[in-house]
Amino acid sequence: MISEKDLREQLATCTRIFAMQGMIGVFGHVSVYQPETKRVFITPGMGSDKGSLRAEDMLITDLDGKPLEGREGPPVEWPIHTALHGARADAVAVAHLHTPYATLFTIAKREFQPVTLQGAIFSEGVPLYPQAQLITTPARGSSLLKVIGDKRAVLLRGHGIVVAGQNLQEVLFASLVLEDDAKKTMQAATLGEVGTISPEECRAFGAEIALERRAQRAWNYFCSLEARWDRQPATGRSELFP
Repeated sequence: MISEKDLREQLATCTRIFAMQGMIGVFGHVSVYQPETKRVFITPGMGSDKGSLRAEDMLITDLDGKPLEGREGPPVEWPIHTALHGARADAVAVAHLHTPYATLFTIAKREFQPVTLQGAIFSEGVPLYPQAQLITTPARGSSLLKVIGDKRAVLLRGHGIVVAGQNLQEVLFASLVLEDDAKKTMQAATLGEVGTISPEECRAFGAEIALERRAQRAWNYFCSLEARWDRQPATGRSELFP
């Protein structure tokens, strides 16, 4: 079992990296679940300075969103996290972000399909949660769960994205890949018709096989950058695939 101390440290680090990359700000939150104790560690919500969060700033709830320590409650969209943590063994970590490029796919009437080999981890695309609403109740969390199914990510209409993974390293890497593919899709569209990587090509590439190794290497790289970041939003941004 990963200790509470390590979970808190990893969650704070992951959130600061997202802030460094300009992928989280006033809004957005990240969580990690400790299955053995059924405790959810989650970042503070709206208005918190995500780029300066420390381990001691993390909030703890149960799977019903009830605070287990302290007086501050979780972000209003806590059901995003508890629904996934409670239902999927592979959703140990969850990020809800309002990333600049992937969020465009929640607005445009265009399905997301991977356009790079790294994007092959989204071989079956990314489904769209069709209601334009915040996920603020367990019922809406259940509806979100039905839409995402066993997939890695989901788009929230007119809102943002949710990415789930077996650990925070995987969630960070997958979120970076999703944002990069969305950006490259938009850029390529200025040149003409956009080519996509088919599900068959994605499976042949075998991105899932090397995911753990790639995610850990990306984690190490961005942790190194974050350690010397000046804490100003997005000033330490670095492309995953420049």
